[in-house]
Parts: sequence; C-alpha cells; structure tokens
Amino acid sequence: MITLGVLGAVGVLAGLVILSALAGLVSLVFWVVLLPFKLLGLVFRGFAFLLLLPFVLLLGGGIVFLVGLPILLALLAIAAPAVLLALGIVWLAKKGVHRAAA
Repeated sequence: MITLGVLGAVGVLAGLVILSALAGLVSLVFWVVLLPFKLLGLVFRGFAFLLLLPFVLLLGGGIVFLVGLPILLALLAIAAPAVLLALGIVWLAKKGVHRAAA
C-alpha cells in the first residue's frame, strides 16, 4: 500500500518534470520564432520616438518657459536685496583698494 503511494508520488513528480521540460522547450521555440517581430516592434517604437522628439522638446521648452520663468523671477526678486548688498560690498572694497594704490 505504501509502495503504491510512493510510486504514485514519483510518477507525479516525473510527469511534472517532463511537462516542465516540454513547456520550456515550447517557450524557447516560440521565443526564437517571435524574436524578429519583437525586434521589429522595437525598431518601429524607436522611429516613432525619433519622429515625436521635436514635439516633446517644444512642449518641454514651453512648460519650462511657462512654469520656470515665473519661479526664477520670484526667486530673483526675493534674492535681490542680498545680491545688491553683496555688490555694494564688492564695490566699496574695490574703491578702497584703488585709493590705497594711489
């Protein structure tokens, strides 16, 4: 009775191994057969990307212009007092160096 159970389990495992090997073989054959079509699809997607690249760049530039420019101007307006103070210090330092050299 136990031998029949063991033989059944071994038979099931052997069947699984054989079916797995067959499934792997079928998968490999399909991969080899379908590979040229996958590569062709990749080439077509590359061509589509190259055709749409100028439009993507224009759209990205427009978004940067519409969103980035106001942010840049706001940051410059916030930083203006500090920049003017630094420029004034540099101007005074240069003015003092010229007097000492004269």
